[in-house]
Amino acid sequence: MSRHDRQGCEYDAYLPDPLTGWELALPADLAADLSDAEAAIRRLNATGTSHVSLEGLARFLLRAESVASSKIEGLEAGPRRLLDAEVVLAQGGDAADRIAVEVLANVAAMEAAVELGSSTDTITLDDLLGIHRTLMERSSMPHIGGVVRTMQNWIGGSSYNPCSAVFVPPPPDTVDALLHDLLDYVNGDDHPALVQAAIAHAQFETIHPFADGNGRTGRALIHVILRRRGLAPRFVPPISLVLATWASDYIAGLTTFRHIGAPASPERSAGAGTWLRTFATAAHRSCADAESYAGRIQALNARWRAQLGRVRANSAVELLLDLLPGVPVITVDSAARLIGRSEMRTGEAINRLEAAGVLRQRNIGRQRYRVFEAADVVDLFTGLERALASPAGNTATAAPTRRVPRRASSADNA
Repeated sequence: MSRHDRQGCEYDAYLPDPLTGWELALPADLAADLSDAEAAIRRLNATGTSHVSLEGLARFLLRAESVASSKIEGLEAGPRRLLDAEVVLAQGGDAADRIAVEVLANVAAMEAAVELGSSTDTITLDDLLGIHRTLMERSSMPHIGGVVRTMQNWIGGSSYNPCSAVFVPPPPDTVDALLHDLLDYVNGDDHPALVQAAIAHAQFETIHPFADGNGRTGRALIHVILRRRGLAPRFVPPISLVLATWASDYIAGLTTFRHIGAPASPERSAGAGTWLRTFATAAHRSCADAESYAGRIQALNARWRAQLGRVRANSAVELLLDLLPGVPVITVDSAARLIGRSEMRTGEAINRLEAAGVLRQRNIGRQRYRVFEAADVVDLFTGLERALASPAGNTATAAPTRRVPRRASSADNA
């Protein structure tokens, strides 16, 4: 520890205003932008009603959102790394790729968040702690999962004290009351669903109630709210994919949300307005790209069917075709469980899909598990990440603002 770090200092912890009862004033143009973004989320969810595989598309988008949320925190793993680690864990093996394992824990936490929003009208503190517990379960610090902090934390600066911190969250003795106010707000309907999700996320990030995992838990909270309010009943709009690209705007929006002034001041509404504008634009952009990829999955399914020829309704082959967009790497036993068919029937269907070029066989992990991969879906997932990493939605015309997974090569396919 340096002499500077050993020195004491004075610092100001930020204490946010309560959310309940807040009469938020928004300019007409921002209200219109938020309404347009909500309409885009509804269209995305309506798009899937005619889709060949609702579950496959839902899994695809939820995974994209979870991966991007992890990426914001510096946890980066390409699609194939994640899929391979997922299979190894499912087989009871020990996945050596610890980053991939942590990202998969965020996928599980996001799944828990969406299920929570679908299954209950009232979100409790235990529910929120459960999401965080799931997130941290496979981390290097599982013991902090679901535990509200009892010490002062801070963002930026030294690891030893908050003297040079960029932001100092509320003191620990205020966190419990702030969380209960946040949950009262989340369980109400004072504001439209998208506004509520954005404000709840910003307030959660400000409270920073955990020792680690606040950002990922806070972004999962967005989808608890969108699902609970019925705005996104089927599909998760991958908002985090856009926020990861617009990282500076994301941080600036959250910073502006933390106004200095009276609770009912114009400054508070203005600060919230800056954040809401960023959030609305990100939501709208994510829906447009998600709809595009829903169409690509539809086209991919049609191409597979053309390669196969006649596919009998509700057969193991058809069930696998609908499964693969959400689970593009399978084993015979995992696929049999997921489609509810015997391993013999599933194996026969996999052989047919492999012969038609829909699946290819690989061996993964130290244990050399035999898996079957729908490489077309992995490429689609990679393409979505690459597109949303570019401000223009295309890395060929505008360079990505963050690292993106490379496209598959012959070496990847070995």
